[in-house]
Amino acid sequence: FHGYSISLKNNRKRKEGHKIMREIYGIIRKLGVTSNYKGYFFLADAIRLAMNSQGRPILITKEIYPYLAAKYKTTTMNIEHNIRTVVNICWITNRKEMIQIAGYPLICKPTNSEFIDMAAYYLMYAQEEVS
Repeated sequence: FHGYSISLKNNRKRKEGHKIMREIYGIIRKLGVTSNYKGYFFLADAIRLAMNSQGRPILITKEIYPYLAAKYKTTTMNIEHNIRTVVNICWITNRKEMIQIAGYPLICKPTNSEFIDMAAYYLMYAQEEVS
C-alpha cells in the first residue's frame, strides 16, 4: 500500500503541474501570443521556473536561460531572443492587459526579466487578491 500512496502523491503533483502550466499558457494567450512562436514555450517554462524560485532572487540569465537552453537543445541567446520577441508581441497587441498584470503603470516595454517576474507574481498572488 505504501507504493500506492507515493503513486497518488506523484499523480497529484503532476496534475498540479499541468494546472499551473495551463494558467501560464492562458495568460500568455490572453496577451495575444499563440504557440506558433518558439518563445511561447520558452516564456511559459521561464515563468514556471520563476514561480518555483520561492523567496530567492530570480536569476534569469544565470540560471533560467541556461536551463532552458539545455532543455530545448539551443543557445541561451536563442532563448533570450525568442522570449524578447514574445514580450514585444504582448506589448504591441495587448498593452492594457500587460499593464493590468504588472499591477503598476508601464511607461515602456518591460525587459524579459521584468515580464517573467510580473507574470509569475500575478499568477501566484494577484489573482488571489482579486478573488
